[in-house]
Parts: sequence; C-alpha cells; structure tokens
Amino acid sequence: MSESENTSKRARSASTKDLEAKLEALRADMDDIMKALGHKAEEEVAEAKGKIGETAEDLMSDLRDALKEIRKQAGTAEQVIETNTREHPFQSLLLAFGLGFVISLVMRR
Repeated sequence: MSESENTSKRARSASTKDLEAKLEALRADMDDIMKALGHKAEEEVAEAKGKIGETAEDLMSDLRDALKEIRKQAGTAEQVIETNTREHPFQSLLLAFGLGFVISLVMRR
C-alpha cells in the first residue's frame, strides 16, 4: 500500500469517526428534546386535569343546589295539593276521574 492510500484511509477513518461523534451528539440532543417535550406534556395534562376537576366540582355544586330547589318546590306543591284535596274532596275526586278519562282516551290513539 502506498503512502497516499494510507493517508486516504486515515482521512476516511477520521471523517467516519467525526460523523459518528456528530451523530451521537445529535442523538443526545434529540433525547434531551424528547424528555423536555415529555415533561411539558405531563405539565399540560396535569393542568388540564386540574381545570376539569374544578369545572366538575362547580357543576356538581350547581346540580346539588338545583336539586335542593326542586325538592323544596315539590314539597310546596305537595302541600298545596294536599290542602286543596282536604278542603275540596269531591272536586278533587272529579278532577282525578276526569284526568284519568282524558289520559285513557289519549292512550287509545
């Protein structure tokens, strides 16, 4: 082998080693970027979960308040119906019979 061939082989070997080193550095940089993206994604997910949790709690609170109001109104309506039924039993009986008759007519169709 001649001197020029040895020099050429050493240059290619040095160039290959240089490329391998750059490739390894690139891989390390990509790993760092992927880790940073992973941490950012975890933070975003945690933040979204927190917001969803707060919204769900607010919604549940609103639903509880609405349910309390509905129960209160139903109790009031029940008392009014009971009072009217006791004060006017014959009219209440006729009203119940009439409603039953109308409902049966509607159900037949």
